[in-house]
Amino acid sequence: MPPRAKAAGSPARRVMKFIQILFSFDGRINRSGWWLLNLPIFVIFAVSAVTFDFPINKSLEHIQVIILLILALVHITISAKRWQDKNKSALWLLFHIVPLICSVSILAIKLTSEWWELFHLITVINGLWICIELGFIKGTEGSNQYGPDSETSSETVIDVYISICGISSIIFVFGIFFFVFKEGAGFLFGGLDIWQFLTSEEWYPTSLENKRYGTFALVLGTFSVTALAMLLAVPFGLGAAIYVSEFCSPKLRETFKIVIEFLAAIPSVVWGFIGLTLMNQLIIQVFNAPIGLTMLNGGIMLALMSVPIIVSIAEDALKAVPDSYREAAEALGATRWQVIYRVLLPAAKNGLLAAVLLGAARSIGETMAVLMATGHSVNIPSGPLSWIRTLTATIAAELGEVARGDEHYQVLFIIGILLFSITFVVNLIADLVIKGIRQS
Repeated sequence: MPPRAKAAGSPARRVMKFIQILFSFDGRINRSGWWLLNLPIFVIFAVSAVTFDFPINKSLEHIQVIILLILALVHITISAKRWQDKNKSALWLLFHIVPLICSVSILAIKLTSEWWELFHLITVINGLWICIELGFIKGTEGSNQYGPDSETSSETVIDVYISICGISSIIFVFGIFFFVFKEGAGFLFGGLDIWQFLTSEEWYPTSLENKRYGTFALVLGTFSVTALAMLLAVPFGLGAAIYVSEFCSPKLRETFKIVIEFLAAIPSVVWGFIGLTLMNQLIIQVFNAPIGLTMLNGGIMLALMSVPIIVSIAEDALKAVPDSYREAAEALGATRWQVIYRVLLPAAKNGLLAAVLLGAARSIGETMAVLMATGHSVNIPSGPLSWIRTLTATIAAELGEVARGDEHYQVLFIIGILLFSITFVVNLIADLVIKGIRQS
């Protein structure tokens, strides 16, 4: 190879040519190059914009602002280049880029207020839309010397993003647990009596002489109202799922689905108001109780909140059973109920169990409805008309009234650790049960 030709193809020459393409309208950038160049720049800018009050060393403040401006300039330049590749007008470019320029200017002069923070958020969303819009659509103008702008050029990037999304869910769970554990670890290992915490029913965190942090009554209240809710929700939820899946006409099925989704969309505080007003008076009249804010009230509210989840997932599980199973059973002379009981329910048992467990998890983690409908009194439940308090309701009611860092504050986070552990054990048992069913 001649020396000149070799120099033209050297890495330094190719980098310089690529930089020339970035800052001019000669040639175009393929999508893989777009992702690799622009997305890290956008992430740095987004983190800086969202965390506007991030700690800055005063001696390096101007240098960091200059670096941020340079990154934003490169971001704008590459975006302009890709818009030119896609044959977009200058007005379209201006419409998308102006918010980014304004936000960078705000960062440079370091103005701060609630409105600027909102504007930063809008700008970050705008920049993300730029990445999505320019990253997945083919370029149409100029010559491309760095590979075709084909569908395969983005597959690697998409695979990486999918992997990051999967890993991020695990990271978020561990991050939440680390935050909760960090806030309560000081008192957990430095003075809390674990045995009393788990077995005592006395909850007096504000006592001046003898503070007691017993959660036994809270745990029993949580499990009792959840069990009552599941006792009511599972038969209705599975029955409604079977009816919607096997007996409804297509038009009626769509109507039922809309109603079920509407029930799932009702906020928990609205269910709490229903329990506080309507169900409270109903329980007083029917059971001649002194007050209707009881475990029964909370269980009914949680059942109504869990039924839409159970119905939706159970109906999908029943629909996932192949039609050949139904046809084979009917060919053997089975009635419709025999098909459901002997064929569909055993075939869909994994999905049905998942529906029930998700409904139970919904009940365990519910806060506002049980806070408003159960009486919010620390008692060992003796029946459906008992007044109880749950773990979640205790955290919600008391966290806003404690001083940050004191014993009471840390104990509430320890309750969060306990609640986290309970849900983890429930999910672990559910996984083991599902695996045992699959193996059998």
